[in-house]
Order: sequence, then C-alpha cells, then structure tokens
Amino acid sequence: MKKLLLAVLIAVAAGTSAFAADASKVSYKVKTSFETQFYGAKDVSWNVTPNYTRFVFTLADEKIEAFYNSDGEQIGVSRKIEFKGLPLAAIQKIQKNYADYTVKETIEFDQNGDKHYYVSLENGNQKKVLEVSLYGNVSVFQPGRK
Repeated sequence: MKKLLLAVLIAVAAGTSAFAADASKVSYKVKTSFETQFYGAKDVSWNVTPNYTRFVFTLADEKIEAFYNSDGEQIGVSRKIEFKGLPLAAIQKIQKNYADYTVKETIEFDQNGDKHYYVSLENGNQKKVLEVSLYGNVSVFQPGRK
C-alpha cells in the first residue's frame, strides 16, 4: 500500500495533465464508487493504471483528483491549495530555508482523513518537492522512503 500511495503522490506532484476518458477501461465498481462519492462532478476524465484509477474533475468550481484501487475503494483525494493555506509554522520554515526558490504548486492530499501537503519549488533548473505535516513539519519528499 505504501508503494501505491507513493505512486499516487508522484503523479500528483508531477502535475500531469488531463487525458481522454475511455469508459471501457474503468471497472463498474470503481466508476460507481466515484459517482456516488462525487455526485455532481463535472468535466470528468480518468486514467486507468495497473495500480489505480485516477479521476480528474471539477466540483464546486474546484479542480480535484481522486484515486481509487481496483476494488473501488478510494485511496485519496488531492486538490491544489494556496501556499498561505499551509500551517503558519511551515510557511515560515519554507520562506526561511528555501528563500531562493519559487513556489510553483501547493497540493493537499487527503487519505482517509489523514491530510498531507506537498509544495513544489523551483530555482532555475533545480526542483524540490517538500512534504508538510498538518503540524507544520517540513521535509524534502523522497519517493520510496519508509
């Protein structure tokens, strides 16, 4: 499950674009779970991988991504948030320790109520993704870390 979560987070952090929807690839169980949880979603597209199905959609004028396993169970939901929406302690640490970097994207990833935040930074050709806890702890995101 840890590897699956990391694959999802990498996809989210990479900011991949939307894709064409092919209804024949989405299982009935997964599609039904999504439609039940996100009734009223608009502009829905999806991508099926061997490990998860990723839905990209709009709900209440907000772009959201939801990830489901093949059993139709939700893995997590991500959405872009404003940098200023992070815990204050994290904002201060990032501004101090990464002053030479520009914030490119801030994402909230909710996995069964357990929220994590990811901040993409750039400085020329240098890129970093920071992981921020709900309590303001900041660390460099390292895929595959246990």
